[in-house]
Amino acid sequence: MKILILLLLLLICSKWLVIILAFPWIALLFHFKRKGGALRKVWAYPGIVLEKVTNEGVSRLIIINLGTIPSLSLRLVLYRLLGLQAEKHVVIHHRAEIWAPYYLQIGQGTIIGDNAMLDARRGIVMGKHVNLSSNVSIYTEQHNYQDPLFRCSQERDKNVEIGDRAWIGSNVTILPGVKIGEGAVCCAGCVVTKDVAPYTVVAGVPAKPIGERTHDLRYELDGTSCWFY
Repeated sequence: MKILILLLLLLICSKWLVIILAFPWIALLFHFKRKGGALRKVWAYPGIVLEKVTNEGVSRLIIINLGTIPSLSLRLVLYRLLGLQAEKHVVIHHRAEIWAPYYLQIGQGTIIGDNAMLDARRGIVMGKHVNLSSNVSIYTEQHNYQDPLFRCSQERDKNVEIGDRAWIGSNVTILPGVKIGEGAVCCAGCVVTKDVAPYTVVAGVPAKPIGERTHDLRYELDGTSCWFY
C-alpha cells in the first residue's frame, strides 16, 4: 500500500515537474505563433521540438492542467504568459480549457465560467463585461464531414466574436464563425449556429430568437471573486 501511494505521489509530482520545465518554451512558442518573426522563432525552437516529439502533447498537458491551479490571479498571469490578451478585471474560473490562447482577446470585466472550453485556434474576441456561465463551449474549428479525409474545414472566417455585455448561459455551445451582438442573451443549453443580433434573446437547438433584452444596460463587472478557486 505504501509503495502504491509513493508511486501515485511520484506520478503527480512528475506531471507538474514536466509542466514547470516545459512552460517557458511553450510560452515562447505561443508568442512566436501570434507575432511571428525570425528572432522569436529562434527562441521558440525548443518549444517547436517539444511539440514535434510529443505530437503537441506537452502544450495539451499544460493547457488542461493550468485551469486546475487554485488561484484566479496566478492562472490569469500564466494565461497571459501564453499569449492571452486580457484587459483588467477579467476572471477565468476553475477548469477552463483554452486552446491557442494567443488568439483569444478578452475585454475588461469579462467573466469566463467554470469548465469553459474555448477553442481559439481561428480567433475569439470578447467585448467588455461579457458573462460566460458554466460549461460554455466555443469552437472556431470543426471537421468537414464531406471531406474524403475528414479534415478540418478549410474556410478561413471561422473566428467567433461576442459583443459587450452579452450573456452566454450555462451549457451553451457556440459554433465556428458566429457573431453575437452587444447585449445579446443565449439561454442555457442552446446551440448557436448563426449570428445573434444585438440585444436579442435566443434559445433552443438550433438557437432561435425568443425575445428582446433592454437596451439600457449600464452594469460594469469589476472582477470581484474569491482569490482561490
